[in-house]
Amino acid sequence: MHALALSRISSDHSAKLLTVPEFESVNFGQVSLNPEQTSMLSFMNRQMIELCRALPEPLRGSALLTIQRHYTGFQLSNLVNFFTKFYTPSWSIIYWMQQNQPTLQQDELKAALSAQAMAYFLHMLDDHISDGQLAPSHLLLQLRTQAWMKFNQETLSLAQCLPEGETIVNSLLARYFSGVHCPTPVVGLDAYCELFRKQLSTTLISPMLTAHRTGSDAIAVQTAYEAFCIAWRLLDDLRDCSSDAFAGELSAVYHLLSPEYQLVWLGCGGKNHQSPEWRILQQHLEETKLLSTLVSYILLWLREAQQAAESISLKTYASELRQLACPLEELSTI
Repeated sequence: MHALALSRISSDHSAKLLTVPEFESVNFGQVSLNPEQTSMLSFMNRQMIELCRALPEPLRGSALLTIQRHYTGFQLSNLVNFFTKFYTPSWSIIYWMQQNQPTLQQDELKAALSAQAMAYFLHMLDDHISDGQLAPSHLLLQLRTQAWMKFNQETLSLAQCLPEGETIVNSLLARYFSGVHCPTPVVGLDAYCELFRKQLSTTLISPMLTAHRTGSDAIAVQTAYEAFCIAWRLLDDLRDCSSDAFAGELSAVYHLLSPEYQLVWLGCGGKNHQSPEWRILQQHLEETKLLSTLVSYILLWLREAQQAAESISLKTYASELRQLACPLEELSTI
């Protein structure tokens, strides 16, 4: 998708001229959960408490406080709802495959959900350590080690049920590390999305093991899940447009800019909303409706995810994806 898909996006956007702050307030729609999903989400949330309890006793309280301070705004209620802020399709694909073909035993389903919880926590933690938001410490290193141990234990217990399980896990771990360790320089939005496809691989392990265990079409599951995740990444870049520019992050917005305005983006590094560099860039983004183009890309990826889900009768998962898309589709018709 990407050069070809862009050619399908009309250059004559019908949307009104929205400001950058208005685009940064855009979000996916809410997904309604049934009682069983709510119970599964509660189980995933409890994994954060269990993770901290598994640490050596002197570290447990500090770990809880660190996670609360950095991720939940010091609120214990947010800690016990940690994964509630994640978009539902990030984990519900496991549930809907099991609903279609209830093959997983209860302990296997719990292992799949626990592994998914740890995969997402590690994804966040590693990002924040690598970009300097969190300074490495003995506590964080031990917390990360414990999370990786829990993730490995759960994925391997699920993999043992499949002849090809260990191969699936090792292949996706290798793909993940190829995306985070000395990755090839990115040129263009398509390459940016392909790199992220590699970087999300740890969160794909549990869905892929579940797909094989339930007899689901693994290729279609991978397509649906990855397309959703890429849409999510592009939405994050839309919502973080100005902060990414000030931080010097080469986000999706940067890769949509012409070379001339990519230099302006780079000039915003270390600046703020009052800087002349940002004002020039903001004016360009608004006048060219470039962020509307990014919204169109997000919708394209969500549609690809929907189509893949529908092709293997994950109709309710496809419905969740449509619920995510609703505010963006409304935005494109303003």
